[in-house]
Amino acid sequence: METKASSPSCRISVIVAVRNGEALLRKTLLSLRQQTCQDFEIILVDGGSTDGTLRVAAEFHDAIRVQISEPDDGIADAWNKGVRQASGEWIIFVNAGDLLHRDHFRRAMEVLRDPAAKRVIVYCDVLKFDARNEPTIKIVGRAPSRSGIARGGFGFAHPGSLAPKSCFTEVGLFDTSLRIAIDTDWLLRCFVAGIDFRKFQSCAYMGEGGVSDRKFGKAMREYFACTNRLALTTPRRAALAATLLPAVRKCLHAYRAVARTPLRTLKHAAVSLGNSAAQLLPLFWLRRAYFKALGFKLSPNASIGMGFGFYRTGKVHIGENSVVNRDCLFDNRDEIVIGRNVSIARDVSIFTAGHDPESPFFEMTTAPVAIEDHAVVFAGATIMPGVRIGRGAIVYGGAVVTQDVAPLAIVGGVPARPLGSRSIDPDYRLNYPFPLAM
Repeated sequence: METKASSPSCRISVIVAVRNGEALLRKTLLSLRQQTCQDFEIILVDGGSTDGTLRVAAEFHDAIRVQISEPDDGIADAWNKGVRQASGEWIIFVNAGDLLHRDHFRRAMEVLRDPAAKRVIVYCDVLKFDARNEPTIKIVGRAPSRSGIARGGFGFAHPGSLAPKSCFTEVGLFDTSLRIAIDTDWLLRCFVAGIDFRKFQSCAYMGEGGVSDRKFGKAMREYFACTNRLALTTPRRAALAATLLPAVRKCLHAYRAVARTPLRTLKHAAVSLGNSAAQLLPLFWLRRAYFKALGFKLSPNASIGMGFGFYRTGKVHIGENSVVNRDCLFDNRDEIVIGRNVSIARDVSIFTAGHDPESPFFEMTTAPVAIEDHAVVFAGATIMPGVRIGRGAIVYGGAVVTQDVAPLAIVGGVPARPLGSRSIDPDYRLNYPFPLAM
């Protein structure tokens, strides 16, 4: 066992466990090195690797505060060794091959700095990826509940979550008698102890094919043995769920493998057909009826011009007397809410979805857009995801709006910037149901 000289206490202790995984370790350590928040230490627990793992560790010697290299009794034993060496107030476990968003620690700090967050475990979404480095499924994190636990799910996946070191004093270390449901057993004990759970907006990335994937049936048996021991389920119900869930999972995996691409192709074809059909309806009342049938919420006298394009059904709410002119595009994968008496000129694009350029998998992100009463958006403007345009604000033509616009403000340019403000308090009423207006 090798322990390097200690350094001043770090806020986050990152415990990285590895055994004969030099390529995976390099990827994980590079991910940690790229973190925008550097207030952390790395504790590397190597289970006696015989490949080039230690050579990789030597390349990152400046970032690793503690390195343990000796045989262990499985992942629980390795994690426990790391916990005992941790000097940070918070602990996160990152197995070799796991990745974190580059802003993961910075985003977590926004929650960890809250004085009330001393007895809380914070968690995030987890994106799984396959051997081809392609994302497969996103596990959307939710707070645990008794009903969810009884159905076989804790609520969130362990990668990416951070726990106070004090929790290990309160509920104990990991159970070395377990081989798969190690992290879930510990989280279940935290749940029973009344420790809180809070989500923060980030993402961790976990490769498929781990032991919990390969031995899912055994993982479920261990999981329900833990829930029985903690009186979270009844033995009869647990036995039934442990038998059924592996079969259900196999069916779901087969369905995804066979149907995913055809269904996505069908969805895009349906959206294209829906957009084409809208162009055949020149009458104001016909278009209103059509878009209402597609789940759009249109208030009285709200109008949508010819050439309007959309991404999906629903998630659009247009207030009373508001006008959406010709050839506008609404990316309504998230909510678009338009207030009353809003004027949107032709060729305006409103986006609610994009891709995260800092994500190792360039995954899609969404955020709603809101345009408040009496706002005006001139021709050719682009509104980006998450923007709120305040009451009575004006967006000049061709502007690209990336940030919120204050009420009555006038903005323009690429990116849009403040140019002035309206000198009146608008209180007019729009009404523009002309189907072929230019």
